[in-house]
Amino acid sequence: MRFDGISPAAREQACAALARRAQMAGPAPVVRFLDCGTRMVRLICHSAAFLRHVERQMTCALREDAPGFDATLVIWQERSVAEAALAVVRVLDGTSYRRLRVGRLTGLAGAEAVQVFDEELLRHWPLLDIQPGDGSLSAFAPERDTYYYAVEDLDPEEFIKRGHIFVQLLFRICNVPGSSLAHGAVVGLNGAGVLLCAFGYRGKSTLSVHALLDGFEYVSDDYLILGRKEDGTERDILRAWPVYSVIALSPHAYQAMYDGFRGKFLSNNARKDKYMFNIACYHEQFRRGYPVRLCMFPNICDCVEPSIEPGSRERALEELAFSTLNNTGNPRDAVTIGKLYEFVRDLPFYRFDLSRNIARNTRCLREFMEQLSAI
Repeated sequence: MRFDGISPAAREQACAALARRAQMAGPAPVVRFLDCGTRMVRLICHSAAFLRHVERQMTCALREDAPGFDATLVIWQERSVAEAALAVVRVLDGTSYRRLRVGRLTGLAGAEAVQVFDEELLRHWPLLDIQPGDGSLSAFAPERDTYYYAVEDLDPEEFIKRGHIFVQLLFRICNVPGSSLAHGAVVGLNGAGVLLCAFGYRGKSTLSVHALLDGFEYVSDDYLILGRKEDGTERDILRAWPVYSVIALSPHAYQAMYDGFRGKFLSNNARKDKYMFNIACYHEQFRRGYPVRLCMFPNICDCVEPSIEPGSRERALEELAFSTLNNTGNPRDAVTIGKLYEFVRDLPFYRFDLSRNIARNTRCLREFMEQLSAI
C-alpha cells in the first residue's frame, strides 16, 4: 500500500503513532550516541536486547555522551509490525484502515506493506516503510531530523541476517554535502590510507583484516564513512571514519588467520559462507579521520605471486559507487554516484591481483606502501 502527497501534519501524526509504540515497548529508554565522524547521531533505545546488538556491532562508534548531535535515531523491539502498519494507516487514510481491519478480522487479508513517499523531500527512499512480512519498519520525520527503526525478532542469528546494523539508515543520515557512507575497506601505513573498492566476494575483507593482524592502521573492512573535513593543517583531504567493530570472514580466511586472530565470534551470518566477529580487541589500531591517499580494486586470480599495477579509474569508480548503492539504496542515485566520484577522482588508482596466499598478499601491500612512503 503506497501513499503519496501526504500532508506534513499527517506524516507527523504517523511518526507520533510510532513513537508511542516505541514508548510502550519497554521501560525508560537508554540514550547513547553514535559518532559517525562527519555526523553525530543521538540513539534513543527502548530495548535492552536491541542495545546489545548495537554494542556488539558498533563498539567503536558508540559514545556515552556528546556535546551535540545532528540527527536522532529511535529504536525498539516491535511486538507486531502488522499492528504498527494498521496504526499508521489509520492516521493516513481511514478508508484504507477500515478495509485492512475488516480483512484481518475475516482472515481475507495478509500482512500488507505500507510505504509513504514524498520525492520532493527524499528521493529514492520512502519516508515511511513498514514491512510486516519482513518484521521491520523504518520512518523519517524530516522536520525534526528524527529516524525510527524497529524489528520484531532480535534473536542473534535472525537479526544478523539483516547484515550490518543501520546500514541504510546511516547512509541516509550521513549522505550530506561532503560526506557519505560507502561500501569499501581502508587500511594503511604511516598515516597514508588505501581505499579498497570492490563488490562483495572480491577479497577486500580478507586482505584488510589480515593487514590489521600484520600491524597496519585500520578503518574498516566493509562499510565506512568517507568525507572531507578540514583540520588545522590540511584542507580538503579525503578522510575515512569507522562505524563498525564487526567483520565477516569466509571459513577459509578464518582458518588461515586462526593462530593469530583474537576476535570474538558473533555468528555464522545464517548462511554458512561467512563468519562474523567483533574485533573491539584491536581498537588501538583503528583510525578516525584517516587520510585516504590512493585507491585499489582487488582482483582474485590464480597467480602464484600477487602484484600491484596502475589500474583503471573507471572500474574502481564503478565498483565503489555501485557496490555502495546496491547495498544501501537505489543504484540510480546519480547524486551519490557523483559525490563518490568527486571524492576519489584525483587519487591514483591501482589494480591489486591477489594470489590464493593471504600472507603473500599482505606482504605485497606492505612493500608497496613502504615504497610509496619512501618517495
